[in-house]
Amino acid sequence: MKNNIAVLMSTYNGEKYLKAQLDSIFNQTSQNIVLFIRDDGSCDSTLEIIKSYNNKIVLLENNENLGVGSSFMETLYKAGLDFDYYAFCDQDDIWLVNKIEKAVLELEKFPLPTLYCSNQTLVDKELNNLGLRHKKTIDTSYLQILTSNQITGCTMVWNNQLQKLLVSKDRRPSKELLEVRIHDVWVSMVASIAGSIVYDSNSYILYRQHENNVVGVKKRNLILNWVQKLGDSSKRKGRSRLATEILNNYRQFINDDIAAELELLSTYQNSFRKKILLLQNKKIFSLTTEPKWSVFVKILFNLI
Repeated sequence: MKNNIAVLMSTYNGEKYLKAQLDSIFNQTSQNIVLFIRDDGSCDSTLEIIKSYNNKIVLLENNENLGVGSSFMETLYKAGLDFDYYAFCDQDDIWLVNKIEKAVLELEKFPLPTLYCSNQTLVDKELNNLGLRHKKTIDTSYLQILTSNQITGCTMVWNNQLQKLLVSKDRRPSKELLEVRIHDVWVSMVASIAGSIVYDSNSYILYRQHENNVVGVKKRNLILNWVQKLGDSSKRKGRSRLATEILNNYRQFINDDIAAELELLSTYQNSFRKKILLLQNKKIFSLTTEPKWSVFVKILFNLI
């Protein structure tokens, strides 16, 4: 019996690279694909390009701009539970023809909620090869995801068992969380806590880097990051919010040791003693890519 796969895309002013991405999806060796696209308020020719594919695409047309995280999650909810596998897809990459096939072959080995992710081949806007993103196996533990997530949404494919958890109305992330920790972080965290994650060191995607990326590989200016967070409360406390919502929504899957670590991150800003405990917790912040002094300042100012 053939597996049915739902591919989930959110578009926003993606006219420049969208057609190449769509063609790469429909050229997959796995032909039993249904592509769901939610447009997040594009004002260029993105919608016209999508509609030119006629009945190949389920278009969730909506003029409201939700932001990348909420838009992707809304598409995930709309896809429902009628498919064997689900995959996120960006609007500006290129999929190799066997991307979905390779993911499904791995996921078929796991009956429990499971997320598959892979490496990526970085390319510039002209598709010139910039090398693999990850030179070694990535850490897919919940602490790594919580502190400095390495799993990229456009490589993610998951099974129906995980989808059941993700669409459950009483387990969904808040809009506020999705503004600071987007869809791929949430799905990765749920899989790590309530299921399992399989990482493939091979790449089946050309991950395009260009000046208009909504999400991509970017170097962040730490000082600018602080200024933005201090000036806009919606950008603060991404890690602590994530810890809080995972604890609230998935407590039955979490053992007491992990719950204690999540609780510390969730509530540290309410107590100077907890701030000290968090600063002393080498396990939690040994995984971050930020300089230790940056983490120290963020904890003091309740920015974690």
